[in-house]
Amino acid sequence: MKSPLEAPEKQIVEETSAKPEKPAAAVIDTSKMAKGQREALELAEAARDPLEDRGSFASNLFVGRYDFERIYPYPTQSAEDRAAGEDFLRKLEDYLREHVDPDEIDRTGEIPPENFKGLAEIGAFGIKVPKKYGGLGLSQSNYGRAAVLLGSWDGNVAALVSAHQSIGVAQPLLLFGTEEQKQKYLPRVAGGEISAFALTEVHAGSDPATLSLKAEPSADGSEFVLNGEKLWCTNGVKAGVLVVMARTPSKMVGGKERKQITAFIVDVDTPGLEITYRCRFMGLRALYNGVVRFTNVRIPRENIIFKEGAGLKVALTTLNTGRLTLPAACVGVSKRLLEISRQWAGERIQWGVPIGKHAAIAGKIAEMAGNVFAMEAMTFLTSSLLDRKAGDLRIETAMCKLWATETTWRIADEA
Repeated sequence: MKSPLEAPEKQIVEETSAKPEKPAAAVIDTSKMAKGQREALELAEAARDPLEDRGSFASNLFVGRYDFERIYPYPTQSAEDRAAGEDFLRKLEDYLREHVDPDEIDRTGEIPPENFKGLAEIGAFGIKVPKKYGGLGLSQSNYGRAAVLLGSWDGNVAALVSAHQSIGVAQPLLLFGTEEQKQKYLPRVAGGEISAFALTEVHAGSDPATLSLKAEPSADGSEFVLNGEKLWCTNGVKAGVLVVMARTPSKMVGGKERKQITAFIVDVDTPGLEITYRCRFMGLRALYNGVVRFTNVRIPRENIIFKEGAGLKVALTTLNTGRLTLPAACVGVSKRLLEISRQWAGERIQWGVPIGKHAAIAGKIAEMAGNVFAMEAMTFLTSSLLDRKAGDLRIETAMCKLWATETTWRIADEA
């Protein structure tokens, strides 16, 4: 089978063969920082993968290198890969149009149970999960196309589907899971059992060093006992299985005591786990976001993802890819807003002509269209590079998320 993206063979070899020859040097001097700040940064530095010597297109921009050959010619999705996604995308579009009522979802604050079932039947909960585990086995580019479609129709459903497999159980297991874990959990989540990612706490969000949910090993080391609480857990209210980040006993590393964060797979029906509160929002009224409490929740050692103490690496690597779903959904939202704006600009008459003929309105629409084009281009460029496994793309995915989300708000205001 061809690579999902067509590109010159030499370019693919160059991008995929470069390997870091030495550990990454610290990019920030922590010696004069306060203890808490130093611990947080050292923990993140220890978890991050080293950037390749050649860097990525975006990382090179920060040091004044412009490797345009990395992005030009713009990579196009191969006919074979595009065709692989067409059947599912047709089913998804038909299902959304015929069975998903965004107005009803917004009014009630609930996604109807039949929508969960219908989306599962067409494979929407296992888009990137390999076929041997019950999924569709589609590429990141096709997953992005699905996110565009979902975003254009209903944000609540887009959030449900993306959180489930972009940061929920599927993505961490595809990256770091054992074969036994994949066989046990991937068919479940691909078949429609909802999953979620539990990292944030009341006092720990972007600063994982302050994580307070603890996982203490049992006397014989066969289990871990989890105690604590997680906040803002998207899909947590409906989930059957979670990825949970917890603090395990600290270890001495290089003469320093270093906090350890470990990722666990946790079944929601495990005794001691409860969803104590559903968070409500002004916009995404059917977002199943909640608070999860753990009271002496016993988890077997074999439910550790990757290895003990590597949870932050699991989280950061998962989020690097997972955050790319948001800009794809933003493309869908923004295209829909542009469509509505253009239609109204052609229908509304002022001073004898459609308002779209007036410079002020025409300028707004032109800027919206240009931003939508740029948003789509950068999102699918990065998706194509991920499909091609073209090195470290953490900066590209972060840039896509930041710029696309903020630009979508501006487009919404202008529309």
